Amino acid sequence: MLDAELTPVQRFVLITLMIKATPLPNTYFTNVAHIGLKADKRRELQVLGLIKVTERPLVLELTERGWGQAISELGGEVPPRAGSAGGALYVALEFLRGLIDHLGVAPSELFTLRVRSTGNAPAPADFEASIRKAYGEVARAGEYVSLAKVRKALQTDIDSTLARLNRESDVHLIPNSQQGDLTDADRSAAIKIGNQDRHLIAIGS
Repeated sequence: MLDAELTPVQRFVLITLMIKATPLPNTYFTNVAHIGLKADKRRELQVLGLIKVTERPLVLELTERGWGQAISELGGEVPPRAGSAGGALYVALEFLRGLIDHLGVAPSELFTLRVRSTGNAPAPADFEASIRKAYGEVARAGEYVSLAKVRKALQTDIDSTLARLNRESDVHLIPNSQQGDLTDADRSAAIKIGNQDRHLIAIGS
């Protein structure tokens, strides 16, 4: 499709953006997908008109041409130097191509479909109810208590809600790879999931 030959990493980035079907922060590729796209290779994708990039934070998005290139990877040949993981990826992409043809849908329709979690976790209560609940955990009715204690109790509810939301397909909680940019407030607000502090959140289909 292109005159320029893309590297396997560049192809993996386009494929990831296609499958997620949403703009993704650069930290998602670094910390979640473990795809290391160097700055010069990112600029090449921009020059080729395959992605749009916004700054602060760095976010990548497929252009219309980028969608076309990513779709062409479905059922495509394994690129040279793709490695064993790349080979497995292209086997999965070949399967997806067959699934798309069988369903008779456009690839964009398939990838924008998101099946939401139907777990047993209750829907979040309104915030006033959360504050009343937090107060009840640290004090008796009518008793004066410091707001710091209420805030601490609220933090437990917030963290558990964020951890639950992280299992939703349209919610992404990731670390900020630019550790030098973190403020004390950023570090204090982070939530630990697994063995990582997550500082950034994105919500979207």
